[in-house]
Amino acid sequence: HFHGFGRTQRAMVVSSASVLPTRLSAMKLVVVSGASRGLGLGFASQLLRRAPQSTIVAASRSGTSDGLERLMSEYPGRILPVACDVTEQASTRALTEQLKADLGGAKVDLLLNVAGKLHGGQSSAAAETLPSEYMPERSLGSIDATAMQSVFATNALGPVLMAQAIAPLLAKGAIVANLSARVGSIGDNRLGGWWSYRMSKAALNMATVNMAIELRRRDVYAVSLHPGTAVRPE
Repeated sequence: HFHGFGRTQRAMVVSSASVLPTRLSAMKLVVVSGASRGLGLGFASQLLRRAPQSTIVAASRSGTSDGLERLMSEYPGRILPVACDVTEQASTRALTEQLKADLGGAKVDLLLNVAGKLHGGQSSAAAETLPSEYMPERSLGSIDATAMQSVFATNALGPVLMAQAIAPLLAKGAIVANLSARVGSIGDNRLGGWWSYRMSKAALNMATVNMAIELRRRDVYAVSLHPGTAVRPE
């Protein structure tokens, strides 16, 4: 689903390349950010099943997790876990160099930017277990500047830095998919609140349009994904 885009912008994003996007079943190299848990781990698991030829570069701040270790046991040789902080440009650039060294001239068919935060220092995956003071802001008075900057760094800047780092490695027909959310839609906002999360996802939507405009010159697609409410994988 696309949210936060006008009709012209939606067409621009969907029709951003002159060649067809690579089919999931044919993908050979996929990079997933935030892959150690939550939606990122869930996406990695589904990709391993549905893209049988693929190798998954599982990028996360921690570099690994129990869930990722289980996937590595289930799919030996198909997961490359890497430590990467999407909010740090030096870290995303180091990821590029590591992929060049470890994978030679292999090209990336899909960059899936999943790493995200709902509020402050917490990840969106942990939202349902948080006390109310760590939930999204309901009013202007509840905004904390440091917390908001942290959310923006992960949700808006992170996908941009990942796209910048991986762009030189993208194959023709590759896809850059950014995990957005319906609450990032300006036109669909009827309730207010959720200040940091809404604003950061709206900024991400604009970044995705920019990516689509720039990357289409290289026959690469950029899309924004709205997963809806999801059950977190264990």
